[in-house]
Amino acid sequence: MELYFGGSEIPGWRKMLAEEGVETVALSYMGLRRRTKFTRPWLIEDNYLENQKVFLDSGAYTVNKADDDKYSIGELKDIAAHYEAFVQQNIDSLHMVSEFDAVVLGREWIEARREDFYEDLPEDKFLPIWHSEWGVDELDKLAQRYKRVGVTQTDLDGRNLTPVLNEITRKYGTLLHGVAMTKPAEMAAVNWDSVASTSWLSPSQYGDTIVWTGRELKRYPKKYKDQARKRHRTLFTEAGFDADRIEAGENDEVLRFTIWSWQQLAASIDQHRPQEAQAVTTSAGGVLSSFSQMQGTEVDTEDGKTLNPVTTPAVRRDRPRTNLPVIGLVQEKEVYTDPEDGVNKERDIPLLTVRSQSMRACSSCFLSSKCPAFDQNANCAYDIPVEVKSKQQMQSLQNSLIEMQAQRVLFMKMVEDMTGGYADPNLSGEIDRLQKLVKVKTELEQDSFSVKLEAKGNGGGAGMISRIFGRDAGEQMTALDRPLSADRMIESSTGFIDAEIVDVPTYINQEG
Repeated sequence: MELYFGGSEIPGWRKMLAEEGVETVALSYMGLRRRTKFTRPWLIEDNYLENQKVFLDSGAYTVNKADDDKYSIGELKDIAAHYEAFVQQNIDSLHMVSEFDAVVLGREWIEARREDFYEDLPEDKFLPIWHSEWGVDELDKLAQRYKRVGVTQTDLDGRNLTPVLNEITRKYGTLLHGVAMTKPAEMAAVNWDSVASTSWLSPSQYGDTIVWTGRELKRYPKKYKDQARKRHRTLFTEAGFDADRIEAGENDEVLRFTIWSWQQLAASIDQHRPQEAQAVTTSAGGVLSSFSQMQGTEVDTEDGKTLNPVTTPAVRRDRPRTNLPVIGLVQEKEVYTDPEDGVNKERDIPLLTVRSQSMRACSSCFLSSKCPAFDQNANCAYDIPVEVKSKQQMQSLQNSLIEMQAQRVLFMKMVEDMTGGYADPNLSGEIDRLQKLVKVKTELEQDSFSVKLEAKGNGGGAGMISRIFGRDAGEQMTALDRPLSADRMIESSTGFIDAEIVDVPTYINQEG
């Protein structure tokens, strides 16, 4: 994947990219137009190094994001005409050229200009741009027709288009270009042939800090820049940059490190991307895909004309499976009751554990340049035998973590004193983390006792209390403090109905 660094229309950024040896740069025509009157020819060969690949971006992305009334239709068509003349003037010095895709001009106008102008450019240089509002079907048509296609976003109405984009590269062999890419995750997820971004300028524009840690690209906002730059001082030095200048916020040194970080990201994506089969294509609209090129076999077409290549997926090969090397299984005895005869029996059950052995190899280890046990192509010499299965082991682990964190805090305190005594926000954060560990340990060691009872039933509160705590407890719950006389009940009650007492008739047995 080629990463084109944008912003080269500005002389200072163009000079810095050249000094840092950046070979893939992007030039925005609209950005250049804001800075020059074009009173004399502006030639790519006069402003870029011979070994640099220049991607000419029309800059219509900024037009599409602008207010509707900023440019009139007539102005945009005049700009588009001048852009086409600029392309013709510099086509031999350009590596890739995007169309002027101002959506306000309409899709029909854009397609007409493709046919009348851009399709006359070298096929491997022209980049048509797909917009999500045109739908996935239009993306598929562009991928079938052109060698390259620019993609403005990787989602559509909440739908992730990553599988669709990767399928297009596999099915048609189309070279996809990511327009204005800013998210590393998007760069890594899609099988891009190239992407362009101006994100390397964000430290200068927004004051943030971008750091390649060796495994990922991290962006620290402006309010955390001091903390981040102190944290990564060692990394700055090891990468060949001046840590003091970066910590002091010197713009040039910060941007130099940012360029390096983005380059490391691009290299990491290429390193971890699976190798796709090379495609062999035929003429007459047919496609021949095989692994013959990978095997060194030549395949001839009828007239030698190459169409969009199509890759053939690798044939799946089943092989014996084994457990992940980072986990282990131990057998433990379990007593159970046999449902057939009701007899207690024992059986072995597997329990999951974490292995102390590591998969790390010295040749790819982050500490390879410092480790005293380094041995090229050997496995890691160190195990981490941790077992936490009892209360005593848990306490021992907690104590070890607290001691380790306390050592870090005290060492950082010494560093703070040796660097002038200015309060280090990183040290403050580690102190807070130590306090949390101590709090957790204290809470775990406190003796406490609590009981929660929950019961349901239809027999009334007293009946339930009697069943749980005995008959006496239920009676005491419903007993009055002292007996009430009939007169007190009448005095304290309302709604009593006066009535006569009626004699109950006595039935006499006939025999009696």
